[in-house]
Amino acid sequence: MRIRHHLYLFPLIAALFCLSLTATADVSPTYAIRNAKIVPVSGPAIEKGILIIRNGLIEAVGPVDKVKIPEDAEIIEAEGLIAYPGLISAHTNVLLDDPASRPAETPPGAPDVLAGGNVQGQPASSADLMAFKILKPKKATLDGLLRAGITTVLIAPNRGIIQGQSVVVDLNGENPSLMVVKNPAALHINFTTNRGGYPSSLMGTIAYLRQSFLDTEHYAACLALYAKNPKGMKRPGYDPFLEALVPYLKDKKPVVFQCNNLEDVKRALKIIDEFKLNALLSHANEAWRDAAILKKAAIPLLVTLDFRPPSGSMYIAQGEDLRKKAEAEIYPANASNLAKDGIKFALTSFGLSDGSVFLKNVQAAIKAGLPKEEALKALTIQPALYLGLSAQLGSLEPGKIANVILTRGELFDDKTQVEKVFVDGILWKF
Repeated sequence: MRIRHHLYLFPLIAALFCLSLTATADVSPTYAIRNAKIVPVSGPAIEKGILIIRNGLIEAVGPVDKVKIPEDAEIIEAEGLIAYPGLISAHTNVLLDDPASRPAETPPGAPDVLAGGNVQGQPASSADLMAFKILKPKKATLDGLLRAGITTVLIAPNRGIIQGQSVVVDLNGENPSLMVVKNPAALHINFTTNRGGYPSSLMGTIAYLRQSFLDTEHYAACLALYAKNPKGMKRPGYDPFLEALVPYLKDKKPVVFQCNNLEDVKRALKIIDEFKLNALLSHANEAWRDAAILKKAAIPLLVTLDFRPPSGSMYIAQGEDLRKKAEAEIYPANASNLAKDGIKFALTSFGLSDGSVFLKNVQAAIKAGLPKEEALKALTIQPALYLGLSAQLGSLEPGKIANVILTRGELFDDKTQVEKVFVDGILWKF
């Protein structure tokens, strides 16, 4: 009976431990944003509303005559301002320490797992590289993103074929441990080649990816067999490269394929289908060219707002004038064309390091035909859904993380300014 009582205490002890961790962190003030127009995204706009923030979360939101302001709240008069959820960029490479000088790992190729063998000579990849471990927040970059209304980003490693594992962070300061929302977020794969080694062609890259997943299947099967009956069986050799891939192949954690052009989309879809991966397609600035296939596949798209035509594009090969026209007119219409075809997507700042360019390119996509409300959803509730964070992010609702932006003028209008930003309930003024 005593043991049972002790067991019942474990959840209580765990809860108290979590509360003690919260207590040791900086507790942000309680705020009451009053008289703002509130655009929750998940529902109709509130023309004159109040939004209460406490302990980094949204406590209440509603019309001014229906929400009571707590006595301990600092009131922010927001007459003439509009409150939106903080924007989410679901794929970036910002805020990373440059790993170029570090020696790359060489993963095994078709190892004899049962014997603990390891065949060398494969291309540099870093399946076990965690973006969190190479995070290096810089104030100038943070300020630029916050001024653009971006409060949450997915940060992925950016080198190699199997690039590593991303992290989702809130841009609440320069302490990586306090920024993390989800880690790891996804495994990232890029259709590139290995200069000076294998694979030196895209055909080789496809073969390498297939072999890596096949090896992972074999490795996982051996581990499962040994775990079931280890007696009398030689234990499998430990392989950190394959070990990192197992959750993405067997447990169906998300895999993001960086599709730099239309052909990469087709390559990714074949691999996704063969190994039944839980996948997302990123970059995808040529997705409009094969909308029918993408609509049928129904795979989440992370569409970049970088409008530069990819290398090898016909718009580059035919001269500078056509390239400029494509960058100014054709690629900005990608998101609009996808929306017209009924294809859901999230917009990202992938390839863009400057917040002002990000906003300028959102405006360009809108001018090319993307409805403003669709642009807003593609930077709030849609990426939150794709990242498995819709219970915490993406809209202004009680209980969600207090990531809020206050603008003077409608978001994405040319002359609109972001005046205040809350990230995890922490106030940033500009």
